[in-house]
Amino acid sequence: MRIFVLVLLGLMAGRAAALSLVDFRPVHKVRVQQEGANSVRLDMSSAEWDAGLRFKPASPLDLSAARWLAVDVENLSKTRQGRLTLHVSAGGAGGDSGDHATAIFKKNRSVNTGIGLNPGEKGTMKLLLAHPGVYGAPSTARGPYVIDTAHITEIALKMQWPYEDEVEDLASFRISNLRVEGEPEQGRFVPPEKYVPFVDGYGQFAHADWPAKIHTDAQLADDLAAERQALKSAPASWDHFGGWLQGPQLAATGAFRVTQMNGRWWLVTPDGHLFFSVGLDVTRIMTDITDGNRHPDWYQRTVPADGQMKFTIWNLEKKFGKADFAADYFDFILRRFDSWGLNTIGNWSAPELGMLSRKPYVMSVLERAKGVKRHAKFHIYDFEDPSFETNMRQAIRARFAEDDSLRHAAKDPMCIGFFVDNELQFQKWIPAVGAEKAKPNLDLYFRLCKEELAQLAPGRLYLGSRFVGFRQLGVLWDAAAKYCDVVTVNAYANSVYNLSEKMFARDVPARPILVGEFHFGCFDRGMFKPGLAPVWNQAERARSYTRFVEGCLAHPLVVGCHWFQYRDQPLLGRGDGEAYQIGFVDVCDRPYEELCTAARRVGETLYEKRVRGVWGEK
Repeated sequence: MRIFVLVLLGLMAGRAAALSLVDFRPVHKVRVQQEGANSVRLDMSSAEWDAGLRFKPASPLDLSAARWLAVDVENLSKTRQGRLTLHVSAGGAGGDSGDHATAIFKKNRSVNTGIGLNPGEKGTMKLLLAHPGVYGAPSTARGPYVIDTAHITEIALKMQWPYEDEVEDLASFRISNLRVEGEPEQGRFVPPEKYVPFVDGYGQFAHADWPAKIHTDAQLADDLAAERQALKSAPASWDHFGGWLQGPQLAATGAFRVTQMNGRWWLVTPDGHLFFSVGLDVTRIMTDITDGNRHPDWYQRTVPADGQMKFTIWNLEKKFGKADFAADYFDFILRRFDSWGLNTIGNWSAPELGMLSRKPYVMSVLERAKGVKRHAKFHIYDFEDPSFETNMRQAIRARFAEDDSLRHAAKDPMCIGFFVDNELQFQKWIPAVGAEKAKPNLDLYFRLCKEELAQLAPGRLYLGSRFVGFRQLGVLWDAAAKYCDVVTVNAYANSVYNLSEKMFARDVPARPILVGEFHFGCFDRGMFKPGLAPVWNQAERARSYTRFVEGCLAHPLVVGCHWFQYRDQPLLGRGDGEAYQIGFVDVCDRPYEELCTAARRVGETLYEKRVRGVWGEK
């Protein structure tokens, strides 16, 4: 079904030229109205997989002469935040999503970008056209993810990672001026014979330059002095915990708790002030280390005998001028959190930070408990194993017995609470065994975790097991709500504002929700992959952070959101291949100023927006 015809315009040989005619086809209950030669209104009642618009040209498009594919988007809703993603595929449908860094160029691939918009807001999505002839790496090395831009087989607009309920007015957008822009960065191409080594002495990509790239050791030391002078105190509206000092005074219980006020859920500080949690996961000295012995020729510096490429540590030693910099750096991190408007140390962070008892934090008791049988097909425990309950309880107790930081947190007012496990595959296991059969096992799992934490860490909150996204069956939400103080969900989307308030059953009281992971990344700082929620530059990362947190603040169930993660992942990736540009700081410990500034602005208005509304909502 043809909806309208769009002409892509770009610069070729210094003049505008038509590239192709494209048919637009609505997918899954989408209503489309043409408003002009190059504008369309898109109304959506559903965000099911691929719901939106799909453009399949009669023959592949050649976009190899442009740098960007861009489109303007306006959120026409007056009450809802909106999110949309732009996808480009080469080689056919079902292409590899390309989440992990890779060296080999293949067809059948896709790339995407996204945007989150407040009601009535306009914005532009831009997607870097990752040409293999510009960004490609030799097959013997690694480089940015690329697609065959000379053979584009599909362009799509949709809401990636769907989670919303079906409602008539879910989303309404005006989409206009789909176009190509700019010319490829031909100077970026590196001949294969000159590509290796491609990792410089600081862990950065050697064959590109960008703002804030480190070139000398002296820059690292200068960074420390300059940033120490620039760091600010925490927002004046915060109490000692980062709660709302100027807000209502509730009962001071000496521990974090949850409450509901005027239809909104809140965390409450030990001093009795309302608290909304904004923080960073994996806040550590070192996050991931690549093994240099696998490909020593890839590095400009000599690979040590153990192969451990500890670029962050080496850079911090130069920054602080000594090898025993840890205590100074932890103090520096906490000052950064204050300056950046962040009040929570997120999951998987350095235990030493929590043990300083200077800022609220969350902790993970365990993941994949030792000695507990797992299901053969899924990343989940074998709940039907007769020894499951006994072994699971023993595993939790063993962690507290062996870990000083957990025992400290159990008595520390700064500890908000504990997670047990991470991203178990409930969404695959429950349909496999059936909801009725799964229900008693789920109740047992959450109940025993709650009971053990009540004994081992009385007064601390049980924050659940960090679900993979909001698309979960009701039986799981209900079981978690019975026993979790807060239900935690990891969600990589441009907005979670349209999250349903009806995921909990009527006979099960709703619980507050914490977003345990979200992020945005891009290609403009030498990294090979932008992450699970790509945007087009650092300014858009900052705007996307702001919109995401604003959406959380506007939602009555959400009590916080934690960015994954503090530092970019290594250029060559962690153990599973993730190599994302997703940090507040890079491998050289240089902050992404646009993002940090945006976080500060959000932090300064955190409680005013939560109470008075972000865009006029109540």
